[in-house]
Amino acid sequence: MIKNWKAVLFDMDGTLIDSEWFYYKAWRAALKEYGFALGSELWLNDLAGKTDGQAFELLHNTYAFDADREAFFETVRTRIAQQHDEESVPLMPGASDLIHFLHEREIIMAVVTSSKREVAIYHLERNVIRHFFSVLVTRTDVKQPKPDAEPYLRCLEELGLAGDDCLVLEDSLTGTTAAKSAGLTCFGVQSHEAIRQTLTVERTFDNLHEVREFLEKV
Repeated sequence: MIKNWKAVLFDMDGTLIDSEWFYYKAWRAALKEYGFALGSELWLNDLAGKTDGQAFELLHNTYAFDADREAFFETVRTRIAQQHDEESVPLMPGASDLIHFLHEREIIMAVVTSSKREVAIYHLERNVIRHFFSVLVTRTDVKQPKPDAEPYLRCLEELGLAGDDCLVLEDSLTGTTAAKSAGLTCFGVQSHEAIRQTLTVERTFDNLHEVREFLEKV
């Protein structure tokens, strides 16, 4: 164990996989077709970490974005598919080192994400890290996604561990809210200072390199 933790539960997008800008570009291009200019601050502060449905509802309720929901999502999917043909989505800085550090110490690892199961598997397999994770909980597997506690509670159930046994790594308010609602210790890993200050967590870090350095000391 590291301290009292038997397992580390990773968020995926923006924490484990450097995908936030990838999806930002796709959503920005799709919204541009509808005459809506999506700025990076709006994406990072309000949309990142949310499901597609949650993001759409926020745009509709807060910014009067009034498009056909399914038609818009098809536009987004088309943009994402085009980008996948042109570029890959890499791991976040320090992710590989941290995963191997935990693996060598026989710490259980899991992924808890708001992405759909097929999308999560695609990214994890493409980066050759799927085999490190004992459990994968996705939006597909739950009734209530983050910020609800259900994804993390389901992960605990599948792992057969108590909340005190687990450490969560998250990058967004949506994710940290879910982890804390489940009663878990959560570290915020976020390079943007303004977002980092909004996270109610035990500790914050700029990147996963810093997380590894901290875990080595404890």
